[in-house]
Amino acid sequence: MLGAQKGKNNATIAELKVAYKGCFTCPSVEAERIPMLPENYIASQEVEEILEMVTHTPARLFMMTGEAGTGKTTDARMLAQILGLPYYVFTCGPGTDELELLASTVPNMGTKKRMLPQLPDFQDLQMDPASALYVLSGIYEDGISEGEAFHKLLSLAFEKGYESARKEKDFFLKESEIIKACRRPSVLEIQEPSMIEKPGTLTRLNSLFDDGAVTDLINGEKIRRDPNTIIIMTTNLDYVGCGNFNQSVLSRMSLIQPKQELTEEEMKQRITARTGYADENVLRFMISVVKKIHAYLKEEDLQDGVCGYRELENWVLTFRAIKDIRRAAQIAVLSKAAMDPEEQEHLMKTYIEPYYSKQE
Repeated sequence: MLGAQKGKNNATIAELKVAYKGCFTCPSVEAERIPMLPENYIASQEVEEILEMVTHTPARLFMMTGEAGTGKTTDARMLAQILGLPYYVFTCGPGTDELELLASTVPNMGTKKRMLPQLPDFQDLQMDPASALYVLSGIYEDGISEGEAFHKLLSLAFEKGYESARKEKDFFLKESEIIKACRRPSVLEIQEPSMIEKPGTLTRLNSLFDDGAVTDLINGEKIRRDPNTIIIMTTNLDYVGCGNFNQSVLSRMSLIQPKQELTEEEMKQRITARTGYADENVLRFMISVVKKIHAYLKEEDLQDGVCGYRELENWVLTFRAIKDIRRAAQIAVLSKAAMDPEEQEHLMKTYIEPYYSKQE
């Protein structure tokens, strides 16, 4: 029996894979979609809560909110890896509409070869007009002349070619990642649904969120969400352009988990697992800089930039590549924290240069 002892603070992906082994079955054809994060990653509290919910209850719908870099997408991928399920992601934008959530029509670029009718050659027509005509008409007209057979062949060839072209689709239906994920047990992440501008768009998915409910594609096919498809919405409600959710969508979420900023220790563990870089002094300096710049951006309400875990990881990787920590900071962190060159220079002098002054 799956019990509370399975929830284990500071457990790694490897440990949780053992603890929850066999809870879900992954179709072998989807195995390539299972994420491959470092096995020594420490699972967050949110991941362990969802694991307990999906193994003990019918709950399959969750939402994580928080700033960029707090690990929302990593958590979704980690959950899929622990359970051995394929991972799908659908990213919303201001223009996302109801149809796009389910499927879209894509122009047929001619990848399908059109089958043209097989025509008899001129020699066949001269030797046996009736047999030559029979190839297309299926009727043997004994005694037909060469000229008459030729005219009938042209007419039949045109009719069959037209019919073939009429039946050839100019567009084909392309399912969204949401529909693909609903067809089989999987983990589906719906990113930034609060960015959708048109009110009520997301309610189109309510028929998939409800247990046993069915939704229709534009081709008439009825889709029912697999009962073991886990849906996680990830969003930051504080970003420019983000709106509020429809209450009918919120009410269907089993949990809404606010993600807190990663602690310095969590950042250090994650960056070491991801990059292999383990110089404790340099890492602590880099982490401190990233967190201070992040706090500065919030205090000054500067919304044209970002500074979080992703920028930290890029800084470490860039530094290892070019061996210049200040230049790496400029192009991997400061250039994303602010668009204004003067603001970037201020950040460099305030948060990075003092470290080197102390060393000299």
